[in-house]
Amino acid sequence: MKFGKTILSVLIVLFITSGLYSQQYWLSMNSPVKLDLKRCCFLDSITGWVVGDSGLVMKTTNGGLNWTRQNAKTKNQIHEVFFLNKRLGWALSWNIFNPAPPYGTLLLRTSDGGINWDTSSFVTENVYIRTVVFQDSLHGFMGGTFRNIMRTTDGGANWLDVSIDSIVVSFFPVNSFNFYSNNFGYASGGQIDFAGVVWRTTNRGIRWTPALLAPEPMWNVCFLDSMRIIGLCGDFEYGPSITTTSNSGMNWKYVYLGFFGFPSAMAYRTNYEVWAPLGFARAFIYSIDSGYTWTEFTNPDTAEVNHVVFPDSRHGYAVCQYGQMLKYNTTLIGINNQNTTVTSDYTLHQNYPNPFNPSTNITYELRSNSYVIMKIYDLTGKEIKTLFNGYQNSGKYNLRFAGDNLPSGIYFYEITARDLSGKSNNVFKETKKMILLK
Repeated sequence: MKFGKTILSVLIVLFITSGLYSQQYWLSMNSPVKLDLKRCCFLDSITGWVVGDSGLVMKTTNGGLNWTRQNAKTKNQIHEVFFLNKRLGWALSWNIFNPAPPYGTLLLRTSDGGINWDTSSFVTENVYIRTVVFQDSLHGFMGGTFRNIMRTTDGGANWLDVSIDSIVVSFFPVNSFNFYSNNFGYASGGQIDFAGVVWRTTNRGIRWTPALLAPEPMWNVCFLDSMRIIGLCGDFEYGPSITTTSNSGMNWKYVYLGFFGFPSAMAYRTNYEVWAPLGFARAFIYSIDSGYTWTEFTNPDTAEVNHVVFPDSRHGYAVCQYGQMLKYNTTLIGINNQNTTVTSDYTLHQNYPNPFNPSTNITYELRSNSYVIMKIYDLTGKEIKTLFNGYQNSGKYNLRFAGDNLPSGIYFYEITARDLSGKSNNVFKETKKMILLK
């Protein structure tokens, strides 16, 4: 009897700890510095840079296991970094408080992956550039305060002002750029306590059309496709909000989210899962329906996150105050039988038949109106197919999966569902195993 109770106790502990572990979306990483980290840029799952206080630039080539500090030739805080490839990179710093002029922006550029950085003052004083992005080695854009949008066609040797349609907010500060194609893109920005603005271009940034969208500044605009676009806005007082369009920016909808904290960035892990850090609130908000509804997530070690990126769907990195760094917990992706939330509102049944050849049925039940995503993964966690992505009323549903073109083996089907009935904020996530046997 004593042995049986011991086994039962062990099973209970394992069940509880596995449930807790399933909530650990972000894991703390070792960091060689205690300086505030402001931005990060990753080209792929292993190669990236972080920048921050006191002229800090660090590079990793193994996914953050080790970092090499680079000499940016400045002691000023570096607040932006962008790499086009493993050679060409740019960073931005401001000279504001140092006793020696010129005051304004320091432009940092490297052509050898950061081994050597060229640092120079921007040609115009008292211009504070906040963001830089390049489409290729020649065509790039910068934005900020007092010269809000500039472009280059010669790799940054010369920066040209652009044509902006005139409205009252036309020349407000710019915070970021995002392009759907070389020709079509948005800049986002605005002024705290006044307005959130986006600028739209369809001719590679030669001309921009501004639009007033929100009462708080815009920080990011992300494309779901050419028609569906989502923007993140917010300030210190009111927290985050979003703006959405389904017709390429002809009309926008503003939604106040009601969370505490300062939203500084927005990054998509997949087309459906997106994360935004809330700074001093020491939390993220995340969405599993492409950014239309959001849930709060408390950061590990109460980290104050400044920036987050996903170089691909399996790898994510976030940088924080005091040198803290976080890495997305890839064990949660795709191939484990885990429930994000255990709730009686949802049921995922075992597929039938199982094993199957060449097709099988996947049945699930929704007791509330929900946004549902059903995906298929192989044994390595690679996504094979999205069976469904959309809104469904409460009820019982059946999806048919055909493995005609797949080899025999173990596969996984995963449902992610968010309650949209208004009764709760439940998010249900469960994965089950199935066998294709030919």
